Amino acid sequence: MTTVFRRAYAGLRWLLVGTAVAAAVVGLSAVLSAVATGGPDDHTVAFRSVAADRSLVADTGISRQQAIDKALAAVPGGRVTSIQLDTDRGVAVWEVELTTPAGVEHDVTIDADSGQVRTVVDPD
Repeated sequence: MTTVFRRAYAGLRWLLVGTAVAAAVVGLSAVLSAVATGGPDDHTVAFRSVAADRSLVADTGISRQQAIDKALAAVPGGRVTSIQLDTDRGVAVWEVELTTPAGVEHDVTIDADSGQVRTVVDPD
């Protein structure tokens, strides 16, 4: 008779262990889901959406050469030292760095869709 109770207890023990493992997995999934979505109080770290980055892959309104031409028009006599396609507050922009013959560096930001010069900054 004691053998029957031992086998029943062993089976019950594995059932309890399995239930505990399942509860831990469900709890961990809930916690990771809350972190990934920002949580109910938005005090947790949320993953950044890459939707804005996908706009960089799409065809822009102006080409790289057109952005260079607009930057050179904004800073007469400048020489382009670098150019890159980036986003500024969700808007695709060309960021062009120029240096004048006097050695002054300028950062020019151009809207990649409209070609409008957004900013011309002399960091000095």
